[in-house]
Amino acid sequence: MTKTVSIESLLKERNAKLKPGGGESSYAVEREPLTKVIQANYPAFELVRDAVLSRHPRDVDLHAQFDDHSHRIIEELGRFDMLDPAAERPRALGVDAKRYLSGGWLEELAWLAAMEAGADEALYGQPLRWQVGEYYGENEIDLIIRRKERLGFVSCKALQSEFDADNRKHRNRLMDALHEADNLADHFGEPGERVAVLVTTDLIDEMRQMPRYTALMGKAAVLDVRIIPLEELEWAKLVAAIGELIDH
Repeated sequence: MTKTVSIESLLKERNAKLKPGGGESSYAVEREPLTKVIQANYPAFELVRDAVLSRHPRDVDLHAQFDDHSHRIIEELGRFDMLDPAAERPRALGVDAKRYLSGGWLEELAWLAAMEAGADEALYGQPLRWQVGEYYGENEIDLIIRRKERLGFVSCKALQSEFDADNRKHRNRLMDALHEADNLADHFGEPGERVAVLVTTDLIDEMRQMPRYTALMGKAAVLDVRIIPLEELEWAKLVAAIGELIDH
């Protein structure tokens, strides 16, 4: 009898179990047009996101700073029922919209790219329960990809697009994301399986062809964690980058 291979069966062999509540692939497919508008205009989306989620001081009018790209994003958000139609100014409507705008869109984009890259199966926003000896725990993995009997893992971080070397909090969040991804590989991965961090920060100085955060890139190389920065958020590049994780 042929063994059925799935993400669930492979993780079960690693003492981990899928929990209910993961991302719905039908939602990712339905919202693909909106997700790709955000992907193509992420710096403009940052302003829109902060405005509709009220992430700004009361005396700052982010809506007044909207440009054509911002208005197009607002239009798409309205088309997908993400905004409160009764509000005087655009604002997020409901828990699902807030989760999507806060970073769920990036998980959905990564799922779409994984399927385009030829994954046999992919899950996003997936909670897991695991056991090691007498110890139990839970994790949520942003993206798990499978091709045949190999898995790949992606941690998605929707952070500010502009890298500021003097912003310690931003540097720490990037480094924490790297360690989080490495922990996924250690905990759930098998030898030869790959893990990546998809982050919406500009980490490459294209004029000098140098990384903006050398310590991060150096440590990622040592840990064998693939960093996918803002420069690779463009669709074809993203598909290629995520495809590397399962291209054995």
